Amino acid sequence: HQLSLITFRSLGDQELEAYWLSGEPEGKAGGYAIQGRAQAWISQFQGSYSGVMGLPLYETEQLLRLAGYRV
Repeated sequence: HQLSLITFRSLGDQELEAYWLSGEPEGKAGGYAIQGRAQAWISQFQGSYSGVMGLPLYETEQLLRLAGYRV
């Protein structure tokens, strides 16, 4: 199990409103899409990028190997 920590820079009300109105954060579990416009606001990142996107690829590969699958 890996924890991912993401820190955004301070955002102004106009930036947040414009982002919301763009429709990009709609339906996102964390309220933002790390692969989209929000990535420009990330000042610090620790952890699994693919895990934040939705499927932790490194961890999934490790589990598949443990289960005997060749990846």
